[in-house]
Amino acid sequence: MDTLLSIEGLTIGYKNGSKKVRVAGPLNISMKAGELVCLLGPNGAGKSTLIRSIAGLQDPFEGTVQIEGTLLSNLKPIEIATKLSVVLTDPVRSSNLDVYSLISLGRNPYSGWLGRLGKKDREIIRQSIAATHLEGFLDRKIGQLSDGESQKVMLARALAQDTPLIVLDEPTAHLDLPSRIEMMRLLHRLAKETNKAILVSTHELDLALQVADKIWLLKKDGTLDAGLPEDLVLNEVFEKAFEKNGILFDRESGTFNIHEEGQKSINLKGRGAAAFWTKRALVRNGFVVGEMNELPLIEVTTQATWIISTNSGRSECSSIEQLIGELRRLGTQ
Repeated sequence: MDTLLSIEGLTIGYKNGSKKVRVAGPLNISMKAGELVCLLGPNGAGKSTLIRSIAGLQDPFEGTVQIEGTLLSNLKPIEIATKLSVVLTDPVRSSNLDVYSLISLGRNPYSGWLGRLGKKDREIIRQSIAATHLEGFLDRKIGQLSDGESQKVMLARALAQDTPLIVLDEPTAHLDLPSRIEMMRLLHRLAKETNKAILVSTHELDLALQVADKIWLLKKDGTLDAGLPEDLVLNEVFEKAFEKNGILFDRESGTFNIHEEGQKSINLKGRGAAAFWTKRALVRNGFVVGEMNELPLIEVTTQATWIISTNSGRSECSSIEQLIGELRRLGTQ
């Protein structure tokens, strides 16, 4: 795969009066064609500042950004618009504009100051609409769309701009869960189908672990870890970056454990979805869960029944709710 974005020695920050405040860097990272990269990090780490610096919307303190081997600083604005397209979190102000017209604005870098669309422009617009499944929305006004629909329209405009690199800042910020999943899945598919490099700043760690080809994890100290999601998980990178009292990252499930450590121990035997969710319920109810054959022991059977073995005997439950109730009755909690 060709390297589309190359960042070397990049130090980013902002100005407070005449004083420069460094946020992160020096950073050395790159992106290849066909990759979906998710930029993660705690609040205040500088994700939006990095996005804006990569997009040429603000100057870095030091270092270089190259797109397809050309320094971003050497490009005119119209040339940058043919190299990268940007979707920010700012709401669309042209609420009376219809969907087709807004998507068509993506062709402005190529259509000249008159904005006339040629056959090639219309074909690229058509492909962008088809890729984002917006065929039924073209006559709708932007102000009539939901947040999720608006985000898809902005993505379609970025696709119509037909740049090798697309940069999105928090595209799922105002979406409900189904829309967040749909957006991240769409971005993953588009990276593969269009061979574009897509960079997404997001807080959706669970979704990023599933769809990202690479993750850039920007930390509070201004350093950045980059790599495959699975490698970062196994190397305990997420535990260190998000570590707070009582909130731990579970490498086995790829999620954060928000519950404090339990006070009573219990052993669990079983496999599959029933065992996984049984463990989740036990942890939530204050248990430390082990996997030894010692009492007290819960066995999850293949028939989705739960057998509790204690020093006083055995009992059987038909649901996790009944299991928790039985543990309370037995005095194990």
